[in-house]
Amino acid sequence: MDIGSVRYRLAKDFQLAIVTLLGAIALLGISPFTLLRAITGQWEPFAVDVLIQVGILGGVLHAWWSGSTRAASFFLAYFIGIMAVVAIYVLGSFGKYWFYPAIIATFFLVDRRHALAIALLGVLVVGLDGAVDTQGTDFASFFITVIVCALLSYAFAYRTAMQRVQLETLASRDPLTNVFNRRTMLDELERARRNFERDKRNCGMLMLDLDHFKQVNDWHGHLAGDRVLIDLARILERHVRLGDRIFRFGGEEFVVLVPAATRIGLASLAEKLRRNVESNLRGPDGRTITASFGGALLRSGDSNDDWFARADKTLYEAKSAGRNRVIVDPAT
Repeated sequence: MDIGSVRYRLAKDFQLAIVTLLGAIALLGISPFTLLRAITGQWEPFAVDVLIQVGILGGVLHAWWSGSTRAASFFLAYFIGIMAVVAIYVLGSFGKYWFYPAIIATFFLVDRRHALAIALLGVLVVGLDGAVDTQGTDFASFFITVIVCALLSYAFAYRTAMQRVQLETLASRDPLTNVFNRRTMLDELERARRNFERDKRNCGMLMLDLDHFKQVNDWHGHLAGDRVLIDLARILERHVRLGDRIFRFGGEEFVVLVPAATRIGLASLAEKLRRNVESNLRGPDGRTITASFGGALLRSGDSNDDWFARADKTLYEAKSAGRNRVIVDPAT
């Protein structure tokens, strides 16, 4: 794997980047202590350090080789939590200092509820077993600071998760209709093409365009036109199949990505959508608004541009043939 591929994967896979970064920080942070303990003959702490490093390195490599960042993240979170407790048993009071970064790391790796459970369970085990001096204020200080650290991390993780959802929505959704946008469509088309090349999973594309939509904007204004587009999106969402994806391509043009499609099935879905648009979509003056549909199945050797061009061609043919009709590419 070259540097370019590594950078691409890190840029495209947020969780892989987190796993890799935390792994690198942990390995670099522990390595000096591992070396010092080997030099001074502290073999039990040395063994623990080596075990921690091997476990972390194994989790990171698994994430890279398998692509399963979820499994690697869960393993690393629970492994780090367990080894933080082990460090307290082996190192005594000095091991407490490793417990705090371990808690924070788990909140980057797994859902905040899992991370909080790991922190609380760890401190409970340490307290009940007496690994930390339970006399005086020592244990109370340790217990309270661990809980505060965990709760602050929880609050930060919660806020970060909410912001990430908002950013992903802004990046992937059309702000007017709330269906997926053109950028997301291009990513989904590429994913569908790769799945077809690898597993021969059929996929179809429908393009639709509202008929005479310019008249709505010209006669009633763009706000009225926006309302029509929102209504169209809701109609499509109600009548597509589970697993179909709707995108706003631009203006009054929408695209529906239809996995596991046949030519007959693609035409049937398009006709169903056409009828529902005709029956339910109305302009501000109550007039019926219709849509024309074109469709094409992905073919072997197609690029995304080829596939899109064939669907666009059939949409143009549907428009030219009188509008409010469905034409699916016969060559698929």
